[in-house]
Amino acid sequence: MNLRHRLFIVLSVLALSAQAHAACESKAFDGKSLSRCKVWPAVQNQAIAVKSTYLADSDDEEVGVFDLDLAIVNANNAKPIATYRKPGAYNSDAERFDDLRIDTARYRLATDVRAFGLRSKFVHSSHAIPYEKTDLALYIREGDQLRPVLEGLVVYKNNGEFSGDCVGYLKEVRRTIEIAQSSHHGLADLIVTSRGTRMKNTQSGKECLSKTTNLKTTQVTLIYDGQQYVVPEHLRGY
Repeated sequence: MNLRHRLFIVLSVLALSAQAHAACESKAFDGKSLSRCKVWPAVQNQAIAVKSTYLADSDDEEVGVFDLDLAIVNANNAKPIATYRKPGAYNSDAERFDDLRIDTARYRLATDVRAFGLRSKFVHSSHAIPYEKTDLALYIREGDQLRPVLEGLVVYKNNGEFSGDCVGYLKEVRRTIEIAQSSHHGLADLIVTSRGTRMKNTQSGKECLSKTTNLKTTQVTLIYDGQQYVVPEHLRGY
């Protein structure tokens, strides 16, 4: 590929990005609502738009849920092509909903099926019990509708427990997804690899000692059952 051809591709991508941003804008999370919009590199002239809005519990303003409105839109004018809505998609209480990001990695699940992802972040702000996690959901298009085929997979988790300013532990786990050669019910299997570390702090006199060890790397294959990928309980939730 010559330099002129490369420059043309770069300029084309920039032009498409500018059109999409003009058509659908992103709104920073203010604790009550957010919106995101991102060009989908895998599909020409299309972008992914998502909005999430808070609905408080009738008895407690601090406890509630966030609705999800998701769409594939025309990148030029933001006209919806395919949509999906899920009321109460994200719980927000002690484990607080904190962010939502569009994932346009190459999730080719079949020759004619491409998925995209949403990564939802949750936090619990506490020095004694720090906690953060990110869940991944994958969606595919079926006509003018979008459908989740994967939900609830924890792809990042950082949690621990501390006593005072030193003594305690912190465990961090990251998970990556690889598209397998094998498939079930028309969609490729997903290979999930988990890697992580555990940091332990101990007190020695006035000194705080820290030791970090690597956790065992593991792999799990997720299989599509005709409706969704089956996620084992240990890869979900808290």
